[in-house]
Amino acid sequence: MGRHERVAALVGDDLAGQAVADLGCGPGRTVRALLAAGPARVHALDRASGLDDDLLADRRVRSRLADLDDGLPLDDGVLDAAVSLNVVEHLAAPVDHLVDCHRVLRPGGRLVLAHSDWDTALFTSTDDALTRALVDRFAAAAAGPSTRSDGFMGRKLPALADASAAAGAPWELTAVDVWADPHRRFDDGSVAWKVATAVLAAAADDPSLAARAAGWLEDLRALARAGQFLFAVTDVAVVLERR
Repeated sequence: MGRHERVAALVGDDLAGQAVADLGCGPGRTVRALLAAGPARVHALDRASGLDDDLLADRRVRSRLADLDDGLPLDDGVLDAAVSLNVVEHLAAPVDHLVDCHRVLRPGGRLVLAHSDWDTALFTSTDDALTRALVDRFAAAAAGPSTRSDGFMGRKLPALADASAAAGAPWELTAVDVWADPHRRFDDGSVAWKVATAVLAAAADDPSLAARAAGWLEDLRALARAGQFLFAVTDVAVVLERR
């Protein structure tokens, strides 16, 4: 079971007749997983329309263009459940996002707030010290004040829920789930490749480290060809019930 299926399972395995939302839906992998539980409607929100064609054609899916920094284009109390996966690190005001999620959920409605914790990225390599240095730099760069990202966001989700409550949108935290899915592929476009290229980008402003990082990437390719490669990152999900 992958990240999107795990998150959908936390929403519930029987959503018959319910209205749910995937906030920051991308191509719709979480939307697809939510549909398996039989909701009446899935609102798929993102800044650009990238849903797979079959999801766009599904009458249960409503694709909506929305900049989540501007709030959710939904009426008060219209949702039974919502998913926010790997979204909050990219927002100018994550607490405002939770406050708005609280607004659009009915009393007792469920928000599954989930995020990868990038500081925990695990790569098999032949140079552990270099891998640690690169991942540390990646996580630190993501947490920098000039970026809309946070390499430590996964572990901060419970505190984010508390901050939302302090802002007038109280939640009951009903569950915390943590997992790390294994990835063995390292071909272009794979999950591990995407994260590794982001790690390289974070080292670009250090010429010495960047030169070593290029060799590190080739090392990962060689390990993958030999069947010895493994990548994982810790995902964290908190299940919040609207009070």
